[in-house]
Amino acid sequence: MTMTVADLADLTLRLCAIPSETGQEKELADFVEARARAAAGDAAVWRGGNAIVCLPRPAHGRPTVALVGHLDTVRCAAEQRLAVLDGRVFGCGASDMKAGLAVMLALLAEWPHLEEGPVCPAWIFYDREEGPYVDNGLEAVLDSGAVPPLELAVILEPTDATLQLGCLGVLNAHARVTGRRAHSARPWEGDNAVYRALPLLRRLAGVPVREVRVHGLPYYEVISVTQAWTETPANVIPDAFHLNLNVRFAPGRSLDDAWAEVRMLVGAEADVELRDAAPAAPPFADHPLLRDWQRRAGLEIRPKQAWTDVARFAARGIPAVNFGPGETAQAHQANESCSLALLGRAYQALRLLFRPDET
Repeated sequence: MTMTVADLADLTLRLCAIPSETGQEKELADFVEARARAAAGDAAVWRGGNAIVCLPRPAHGRPTVALVGHLDTVRCAAEQRLAVLDGRVFGCGASDMKAGLAVMLALLAEWPHLEEGPVCPAWIFYDREEGPYVDNGLEAVLDSGAVPPLELAVILEPTDATLQLGCLGVLNAHARVTGRRAHSARPWEGDNAVYRALPLLRRLAGVPVREVRVHGLPYYEVISVTQAWTETPANVIPDAFHLNLNVRFAPGRSLDDAWAEVRMLVGAEADVELRDAAPAAPPFADHPLLRDWQRRAGLEIRPKQAWTDVARFAARGIPAVNFGPGETAQAHQANESCSLALLGRAYQALRLLFRPDET
């Protein structure tokens, strides 16, 4: 059974109508589990917490490719519409990533047809992707033993139906510049930590964007101050000024190397500690399955200028890529939406991954 674009739009809208803010994914997980069991049978479905793995049939020597998607969204905006209008689906999480989930469920409904191809399909749905790195539900799924050996994982994050390879690594560091407290009416009795931080802030602002090419793809390394705060009342000269430094680094670079550069950049002007970090992922541009699929489907290749869960797969030696119908510019927007044209394009492209004979 092949779904029409209208079918995909209706399914996306139905998924958007089920609230699934991070930590509140149970209702959507129940919906997905019921669809998976109806499509593939109880024996094919594993559930752990709010995560679901579906393997309709063993691989029997064929390579297994998993379609992967997170169930959660960020908090919905009050003005968010829920409708299909002007060639778009509007709804909370429409692009990130309920359109991707709709494509996954549409393909799951026709698994017997996909199963006839040279690649064995599997599905992984998981929770808590939009929250802290350490709480991400995918890690528990990969540790559960429910996931079969994989040749490739395709994460249906928003990519505008382009094939986005690899991902940046990310770390957050807390820098603390110290001064001396005083009453704000007599600032000369203190040493304002905010002013003491100005040389460091100027230096950070002057760090150039660095282009790094991996397999011919340009990734851009950047460092940004994303938070700045004091902890003193409004009438007190602050004795400490706090900064969050957000660092993005290219595939091929280690966490240790990126962290060493941050410490060197900050120098003696602040105390700095690592808050959290996640590794980069290589692009896997030479993977044979990937090359063949990209050619048959005519997919545009881009680098992923962000972090995604492809890095979790890569850390376990599993090639993974980003490909989904959602639009990167729509993710987390106040009135989020997704293009119907991209929904149809992503659906047809992924069918070709499993049934290359239908080119």
